[in-house]
Amino acid sequence: MRMLCATLALSSAVVFAQPAAPKAAPPAQAMVIVGVVAATNDVAAKKQADALASFVAVALKEPALPRVFPDQEALALAVAKGDVDFALMGPLAYLRVDPKAKTQLLFRTVRQGKSTYRSVVFAGPGSKLTSLDALKKEKRPLKVAWVETSSATGYVIPKAMMLGAGINPAQSFEVQDFLGSHDAVCKAVLEGKYDLGATFSDPTPNTTRVSGCVGALGKKADTLKVVALSSEVPNDVLLAAPKLAQGKVDALVAAAKAAGANAEGQKSLQAALLAEGVADVKDEDFAPLRKALDAFVP
Repeated sequence: MRMLCATLALSSAVVFAQPAAPKAAPPAQAMVIVGVVAATNDVAAKKQADALASFVAVALKEPALPRVFPDQEALALAVAKGDVDFALMGPLAYLRVDPKAKTQLLFRTVRQGKSTYRSVVFAGPGSKLTSLDALKKEKRPLKVAWVETSSATGYVIPKAMMLGAGINPAQSFEVQDFLGSHDAVCKAVLEGKYDLGATFSDPTPNTTRVSGCVGALGKKADTLKVVALSSEVPNDVLLAAPKLAQGKVDALVAAAKAAGANAEGQKSLQAALLAEGVADVKDEDFAPLRKALDAFVP
């Protein structure tokens, strides 16, 4: 009997000595995803994506993860599907976002005091091509370098300008190549590999400068010849995913506007948005670009 009692006591002690079941780990906090496009070059895009993610994380007080997309269309599709929470994109990419997705248009960027920019068609330092009229009269076979098919300033707008001037690129150029970035186009034209290229131009008083090539070429960008400039279109815009909470949207817009009001904040916006401020934007602001697209032939 004593042995039975001892055995039961030992069993009870073993049972009560068992360690408590581990508590279930709390679910990992979903990160906010921000996206940019490698329009200039991959290194610059990675740096900008990191800066944008940092800015968003501070504004929302929660983690943010940067992603770099290969082109504007990929980013437009991602934000429409909700795979990206915030997307910084060009105006053409915005127009290609499915309206049924109901993404949220937050603001457009401000650069050098303006919230618009232009497309510029340019030629090399020794070129005699100084206008679309001169291009139209040119008889020798030419080569043109575009950025990518989804680039507003690097393909769609300049091609629309040419078509509007009675120039059909399919007939005027023996070679049309897509080089993937503005930097690549600038370098290729300067090196004489192509007769013409297209990039963006900041809306500055100096209309003879191919400002989109300054980052890649430095002072050598001043040697390039401007052939044509487009009308002004809205700068890059920031979109939010369709179902992103309104509180997060409002917090980011407020943070961006506040940052643009002081020198220190402008530095953070320059790194994150390549701009010194932001401005309100509405869908109607893209009417001129839509008109250009109406004349566009792929």
